[in-house]
Amino acid sequence: MCGIAGIYFLNDNSYSISLDHASVISDLKHRGPDFQNHHSFRNCSFYHARLSILDLSNDSNQPFLNENKTKGLVYNGEIFNYKDLSKNLEDIKTGGDAEVLFKLFERENINCLNKLNGFFSFSFYDSEKDELVVVRDRFGEKPLYYYFDEEKLIFASELKALLRLSGKQELDQDAIYSYYRLNYFSGKKTVFKNVFRLLPGEYLSVKNKKISVQNWYTIPTVSENRSIKDLLSDAVKIRLHADVPVGCFLSGGLDSSIIAALAKQHHNNIHTFSLGFKDESYFDETEYAELAAKHINSEHHVFKLNNFDLLENIDPFLNSIDEPFADSSAFNVFVLSKYTKQHVKVALSGDGADELFMGYNKHRAEWLQNKLFYKTIIPIAKPFLSLLSASRNSSSANKIRQFKRFAESSGLSNVDRYANWACISKDADVKALLNKNANASYFNGLFSEAFAQKQFNAVNYADLKIVLSDDMLVKADRMSMRNGVEIRSPFLDHRIVEFAMNLPLEQKINGNSQKVILKENFKHLLPEQIFTRAKKGFELPLWKWLNTELKNSIDQKWLSEEALKAHDLFNYDKVEKLKQQIYSSDPGDSPAKIWALIVFQNWYNNYKEFIRD
Repeated sequence: MCGIAGIYFLNDNSYSISLDHASVISDLKHRGPDFQNHHSFRNCSFYHARLSILDLSNDSNQPFLNENKTKGLVYNGEIFNYKDLSKNLEDIKTGGDAEVLFKLFERENINCLNKLNGFFSFSFYDSEKDELVVVRDRFGEKPLYYYFDEEKLIFASELKALLRLSGKQELDQDAIYSYYRLNYFSGKKTVFKNVFRLLPGEYLSVKNKKISVQNWYTIPTVSENRSIKDLLSDAVKIRLHADVPVGCFLSGGLDSSIIAALAKQHHNNIHTFSLGFKDESYFDETEYAELAAKHINSEHHVFKLNNFDLLENIDPFLNSIDEPFADSSAFNVFVLSKYTKQHVKVALSGDGADELFMGYNKHRAEWLQNKLFYKTIIPIAKPFLSLLSASRNSSSANKIRQFKRFAESSGLSNVDRYANWACISKDADVKALLNKNANASYFNGLFSEAFAQKQFNAVNYADLKIVLSDDMLVKADRMSMRNGVEIRSPFLDHRIVEFAMNLPLEQKINGNSQKVILKENFKHLLPEQIFTRAKKGFELPLWKWLNTELKNSIDQKWLSEEALKAHDLFNYDKVEKLKQQIYSSDPGDSPAKIWALIVFQNWYNNYKEFIRD
């Protein structure tokens, strides 16, 4: 797990451009605190910051070069089957996966990619052929941004390193619109107009100075003929291999509990880690994590923090955000990773199971949409719902919030209904918030494209392409890497994703039961309470914090009239109305909307040197 960047010159007259190598390396260092280096070819420079997980010796430092330094690799990720792949390669000198990837790609180019079991973003350069390839993994576990103009192509794991090489860039209003709809950026567009994401399963190549972007992976419509028990057990087993201590995040939910239980079978002394809230019982789930840990007999660590402990992490968290990202549960992953790092350098997680096996509340809501009872009751209930207060701050208020969302979605088209499940803000609200015109067509295209494919269940596919790659995996990667921890997600082993996507729907959701196949196959591993407890997200007591400890900062530091008019992106009156809604008895989703503004404002202040007016 590392940070990478590179610049390739498309114009022979650009070779002499002066590059600030030290600053690029510094921008990546948090992703790889163990070793940093760069290497320059005649018309290409590679940068690497290493978090040492396999082969801790200097032999596996990067950029990885051949003996005569005509070919180079910078690589971020892990190839879990690298030992098997190395058996067919000659003269392997190191004990890590970087050399295996280098030699395999040197021999087979992109044809080797389907052999890889792991997560990765990397670039390979052959100076004799003057050819560059940049690759991103199947599902987007590892990030990769790129930018190009007439002179150069630049790529990087995170925006700041890329901007250091590209110079100032203009904000993209259409992408910012999508950010305020979802609370994160999605798809190819980023916060900057000419900076893009290499999408999951894509590779970028440069030959004869011409750039092309193509797919190297699509989900097949057949899968391995093995049971979910065997597949998931093997996925956990291969992800436990490392030359540093390995543990498991354990929230007490079904997914992380299954992963921890399987890890215990392969690693007798497995450590598990959970985060709790001393002062906020509604948001604290540590009792379930402790129940699971006791049952599997793991070495369990509970970081149960009070509000002061958590709030002192707010500024470090906000200042670590490389591109605006307002899923507030990212803060929990940030703090959990920070404390976990005291014990292990690698943590297995349950990420991906909700998207693959239909574990979210929206999946149940989608299943209920066509039931006669709900078709009958919704029109009757709608007038009364507006009279009820809704929020995420208690079980009853959250149920009301969810039922209001369910009622709003009733009768919409499949695409619009899914977008409503996924969004925090409505179209009209976002357009009223933004001072500059934004076109919603890009945002709408994210969903229509997902629903246009016919091979898989549309909701499942949209979750994989939008929610998983652009929300859940961004959260896991950025927050763990800020704290020097590598998160590995066994549910995202490509064999399991392919298995899950080809399952009949009734093996995922059936009536009130969700993740049916997981419950049926792993119920023997854990206490019954883990399987029967209600679904709950890894959330923050956001409404309370915004009303109390963070209120002064909101009004002065982030969302004052002076702060907002520094760039004039947002309508001050609309922001004031959102603030007043937070302070009311019926906040709805206003805390999440204000959080998105706070995140953006803090990011803007940190990145304004890179923003073109």
